[in-house]
Amino acid sequence: MTDLDKNPPAELSDEELDQVVGGVSIGDTVICSRDDIAYCSNCGRLLKNYSATITGVRGVLDGHTLYWVTRNCCGHKSSIIDTEIHG
Repeated sequence: MTDLDKNPPAELSDEELDQVVGGVSIGDTVICSRDDIAYCSNCGRLLKNYSATITGVRGVLDGHTLYWVTRNCCGHKSSIIDTEIHG
């Protein structure tokens, strides 16, 4: 994976932050990791089809949007890439 410091940060206006790429908005709860198993470093659970709430936009990596999320398993704050969102 490419170093995040070498990629341009997301430059979005306030209006764009309310409705971000992919049809999801900040504050939406989405389903992640349909095909992969993710590990929550906070609670130690292995997660598949877990839900998370989008709290912001982290940046752009290789043409994909990175989001700040709060995982609903334990409230852990982390980031995900748009390809992990499945609904």
